[in-house]
Amino acid sequence: MMPTLLATISLLLHGITFLWIMTLLQKQSANHNQDLPKIKNEIEDLLIAYTAEMKEQNEKLIVELERRNEKSIKEVRLQQQKDRLKSVENKNDSEQEQHKQINEEEVADRTVSKPSARKSTNYEEYQPPEIESEDIQAGYEQSDTAKVIALSKQGESLENIAKKLGLGKGEVELMLKFYR
Repeated sequence: MMPTLLATISLLLHGITFLWIMTLLQKQSANHNQDLPKIKNEIEDLLIAYTAEMKEQNEKLIVELERRNEKSIKEVRLQQQKDRLKSVENKNDSEQEQHKQINEEEVADRTVSKPSARKSTNYEEYQPPEIESEDIQAGYEQSDTAKVIALSKQGESLENIAKKLGLGKGEVELMLKFYR
């Protein structure tokens, strides 16, 4: 009788323990499901902050590149103007020498056609410098964000945009959310 009583008490204690464990597991899974949206929102906020920081850094980089490009264009133009000035000075020097030679010659030997022919040859030789558009546009490349927006406007899906640009789907999605 004693062993049956002990066995019954043991079985009751085991049953109560199993019920208690099951209720704890249910509470834990309920808490986990409640924390999931909070964690998701925190991750989303972190990603948005990260993309905002990346966007700000990209804008600073674009401004710096534009500033450097403008500076190099100004240097090229300045060099071209210096070259033109030197060529004009050289032409002026040669014209002055020609005028000296003409002044030394007798006035009777000069004809009316010689000076006009000389003037026309000076203008025919001049060719203005050309700026190659390839040199100006060589430093620019479209950013990933601009590419994503352009492909999105063309009707491409998120997956296709991510494949074409070699980016993650979530990254593309964040860029589009940021744009909208």
